[in-house]
Amino acid sequence: MELKRGISTWGILFASVSATIGSGWLFGSLYTAKMAGPAAILAWFIGAVAIIIVAMCFAELSTMFPVSGGLSAFPLFTHGTTISFILGWVSWLAFIVIVPIEVLAVIQYAATFIPSLMQKVADSDQLTPSGYIVAFFLTGILLLINITSARIMSKTSFYITIWKLLVPCLLIILFLYKSHHFENLTSHGFAPNGMQGLFASLSVGGIILAYNGFQPGVALAGETKNPQRSIPIAIVGSMVICMFIYCFLQFAFILAVPPENLANGWSALTFAGQEGPFAGLAIIIGLAWFGIILYSDALISPFGSGVIFMAASARASYSMSKSKLMPHFFQLLSKNAVPIPGLLVTFILSLVIFVCFDNWQEMASFYAAAICLCNAVIPVTLFVMRKDFPNLPRPFKIFSYKIFSMLAFYISNMLFYWCGWHIIWKLDIVILIGIVMLATMNYFNKSQLSIDLKASIWLAFYLIAFNIVSYLGSYGIGALNIIANGYDFVWIAVISSISVLLASKYKLANVKAEKLIQETLESIENEKTKLST
Repeated sequence: MELKRGISTWGILFASVSATIGSGWLFGSLYTAKMAGPAAILAWFIGAVAIIIVAMCFAELSTMFPVSGGLSAFPLFTHGTTISFILGWVSWLAFIVIVPIEVLAVIQYAATFIPSLMQKVADSDQLTPSGYIVAFFLTGILLLINITSARIMSKTSFYITIWKLLVPCLLIILFLYKSHHFENLTSHGFAPNGMQGLFASLSVGGIILAYNGFQPGVALAGETKNPQRSIPIAIVGSMVICMFIYCFLQFAFILAVPPENLANGWSALTFAGQEGPFAGLAIIIGLAWFGIILYSDALISPFGSGVIFMAASARASYSMSKSKLMPHFFQLLSKNAVPIPGLLVTFILSLVIFVCFDNWQEMASFYAAAICLCNAVIPVTLFVMRKDFPNLPRPFKIFSYKIFSMLAFYISNMLFYWCGWHIIWKLDIVILIGIVMLATMNYFNKSQLSIDLKASIWLAFYLIAFNIVSYLGSYGIGALNIIANGYDFVWIAVISSISVLLASKYKLANVKAEKLIQETLESIENEKTKLST
């Protein structure tokens, strides 16, 4: 049985918007303002432009190969199993982490009315025993929604997305009308923590988490009726819509903060009810009735994103299984053509993540690092694919691929670097676990799996060099601050250039790559034929 192509252009667009407008906007404005001050408005704009550039690489590849969970499939065509597995492994875990992130956001806002759900531990909001029970229950509901089928999931997302768009737009209007302290823009400096605070806010303040909703659109490509048209619309459309919303939300937040709460500067910003930042501010500025609506939205918006990312994680494991990078049982589908095993594993791992991470921000920081690494591999794949196979059909084609893919790679690397050393070394451990798993599978499946070590030389250089610069750099706890802010831009550029050169030299043989590409294209055509009949 195969996945069904039943999601329309509007369905995939609304799925991407719904995934993008999750808990990121509920918490991101506070964390970014504390890190970057009023320059946070600029940070949201920069983040959107950066992600759109990276997303264009996804758009070209996903319309060429509209396969479900395609994120891990793309590098398989150019650099083989090892890199494909690492990318799939990291992106799969990143998608899964989003599920508890969104559930925890729901519970944290709900704790305003049910205090027994959360507790303060060293200035950190953490779940209580009863909070864990609620978290497990809500994750189970996400599982049931996804099991009903992709089409019902898409329709559910549509109605949730309408609500999620209306509430932040209404918030912007009401906040700007009710409270507009324009002096907040300059009273403590526009960028009080300089460029370092602005750049760090992109990765650690929640901006990357907020903007990466386009990823599920790629993962659901195999279930889209017209992927060549739908995927670019979903990716670009969702980014543009959410960019305007996020920038104006940050602007409204900056102006709404009472000046007396800024007595000690933006880094020390605190106010009553900041556990739910916008709802707390709404009550302070005299919009208590709207604060109640915001609390209700905090129960809906993250939940909608959780639905989408649980679906995306299951499709990612399905795709990896079809590529023999995960056990075969991940390909088992229900009578509604839903990958049930992937959903069940996502559910179980989500419960484990609740126990392993203490709070929302820890989960969000890990997600940002993981997804930035995944984003970095895709432009390299595009570069090699265009160089070696220029005549392949490309329904959506970016211009000047060398410049565009290099720029997207460099941007992804800088966003990854700004996550900070304290996050990057933790991701290294996850990658090492994945490599051990790949080696184990290779040992027990010698006749089926080729690990393509030579084609992964560039990634080995990239990760080692990147870790050295991150450790010697100035971002994150534990970094030595030997490479000053500004010089790190140059070092990352050097690493990026060498990595692309190595990736162009050490890759799969064209004969093997052509065979993989042809098999995939034939499989897509067979699915289209089945659909038409």
